[in-house]
Amino acid sequence: MHFLLLVIPFLLLAAPFHSEEKAETISASVVKIFTVAVKPNYYQPWQMRTQQFSTGSGVVIGGHYILTAAHVVSNGVYLEVKKTTHPKKFIAHVKWISHDADLALLEVEEKHFFDDTKALTLGKMPHRQEGVAVYGYPQGGNEISITQGIISRIEQTVYVHSDFDLLTLQIDAAINPGNSGGPVLDQEGQIVGIAMQSLSSADNIGYLVPVPIIRHFLDDIKDGRYDGFPDDGLYIQTMENLNLKTHYGMKGRSGVLITKIVPGSSCDGFLRKDDVLLGIDDFEVADDATVLMNENGRVAASYLIRSHQIGESFEVKILREGRELRLNVPLKNLVSLICFEHEKQPQYYIFGGAVFMPLTKNYVYEWGKNWLQKAPIRFVDMMKNANSPETKQQEIVFLQSVLADRENAGYELSHAIVLEVNGVKIDSFSTLVNTIEKAKEEEVKISLQGGSIIVLDKEKAGQANERLLARYGIKKSACVR
Repeated sequence: MHFLLLVIPFLLLAAPFHSEEKAETISASVVKIFTVAVKPNYYQPWQMRTQQFSTGSGVVIGGHYILTAAHVVSNGVYLEVKKTTHPKKFIAHVKWISHDADLALLEVEEKHFFDDTKALTLGKMPHRQEGVAVYGYPQGGNEISITQGIISRIEQTVYVHSDFDLLTLQIDAAINPGNSGGPVLDQEGQIVGIAMQSLSSADNIGYLVPVPIIRHFLDDIKDGRYDGFPDDGLYIQTMENLNLKTHYGMKGRSGVLITKIVPGSSCDGFLRKDDVLLGIDDFEVADDATVLMNENGRVAASYLIRSHQIGESFEVKILREGRELRLNVPLKNLVSLICFEHEKQPQYYIFGGAVFMPLTKNYVYEWGKNWLQKAPIRFVDMMKNANSPETKQQEIVFLQSVLADRENAGYELSHAIVLEVNGVKIDSFSTLVNTIEKAKEEEVKISLQGGSIIVLDKEKAGQANERLLARYGIKKSACVR
């Protein structure tokens, strides 16, 4: 009883984060988003999945746009938005989307939707332990929800929607389904982040897309085109071992060892294996691959790369064979063999009942949260250890399945990597399709990883395709971009 008496006065004296008037003004600019989405089916790439309904949140910003999270509207075929001050739903459309940063801008068909709303502005990057307020429409009710929390951590984190690492803010306020896309605001009512994801294995750990990433997205689209975030293409090793530092002649310096450079990436042709990366853009790189981020502690050095726009250059200071050098490196997109696709129909090609596809992260993730344990082990190994090309190879192509027919009897194969077709090395999906389509030989010989061989008569395989497409209700035998 004494404990309750001590606590109650404190609760009564605790002031709300925003005044009632300010909270009302902000709430009028926070919208609920209703999405009908249809996702592709990677197991049966010629079909789409059934439509799904979901809700999220968004915030009105300048230019009569609504800023939200990309995953709230991804694959959306019909979008509506609603204000807390008005019962009507208004039709909206995606104007710009960044799947990398999990951000999107929506426009509304009827501009009077923005009457009685105030465009909220972007604020400054907050510091750790600063208070914030989360506005949105989480599941469990129809009215707007306002919760308070503090910034507890600032670091590079993998965004679940894109599988891409970018700067994030971690807060101790709950972010629940429906909160996604809603604004997180500072004491002045300015946006410091957009609610993005939460840690399901812990209580009250949420993540925000922070102001620098939002600004990067908005600056990117000013030229009428979205380019994305750059990548250096470097594989590195930390240099926390004294013997390793001595071997490379560090002599009191800090840095990381470059162990590999991805062919075709930003640093290809500029940096070399066994260079030691000492600094980026006048920031010293520590032995653990971090840089000092002003008052917010240390973050992964890749933060500096991601802060640039594609096409810009970044400066590096390296140690090469005992000599310090400074180089300017122009930045490009991420180069990888197994990519994450968004809002695209999966590519496939059917030949004699054999279904071929390029390997994507989307396909592997069809095995769900436990894909590491459930997906084919060869795919898991490639995702973890071989997702960067050793040469100019563009894609990994695999035999997804075989639709049973007399022409392919005995070929009970699936999830096998295609190496060659009639002696031609398969370095991309388009190479496979073109090689088979243009083959002048009567037979098409397909060599698979592990030694298995598929041989099909080209003319008879075409006849089999006609039977199989009719049998399975498939409209076309190929989807190639």
